[in-house]
Amino acid sequence: MAENIKLTKKVLNRIVFILSIIGVIIAVYVLYGFIKKTSIVCVNEGCEIVRKSPYSYPLGIPVPLVGLIGYFVLMILTFARSVSQDLKLLKAILAIAVFGVLFVGWFTYTEIFYIKAVCTWCAISALNMLIIFIIGLKMYQLERRTK
Repeated sequence: MAENIKLTKKVLNRIVFILSIIGVIIAVYVLYGFIKKTSIVCVNEGCEIVRKSPYSYPLGIPVPLVGLIGYFVLMILTFARSVSQDLKLLKAILAIAVFGVLFVGWFTYTEIFYIKAVCTWCAISALNMLIIFIIGLKMYQLERRTK
């Protein structure tokens, strides 16, 4: 039983690591469009409308840069957690995921009700962050169960 939990924790950590890499790739791609002020591949016109909106630059910072930093930190933390099972690393992963879910929740709300357009890549990233958050909660639950 304890061996199963240990394996499950390792697998969940790897999933968060992979999802973080996917998040970094998405954020870099969308940020490139923001910086170059060019269109990106999108299934609707929402990406371009969102990119041009002043709401996409809170405090003058492009939203994809916030995502890039968050996903990059998650990637580093999950990599470190694969080497060390320090509870502080898990708490940091969960804290970043909580911030990420709150941020993408706010931004999705802003897209729908203020910008009146949804960027496909932003929606995929929001779902990605939500999954990371749920897995982070599960990892924390497993950690508390084994203590």
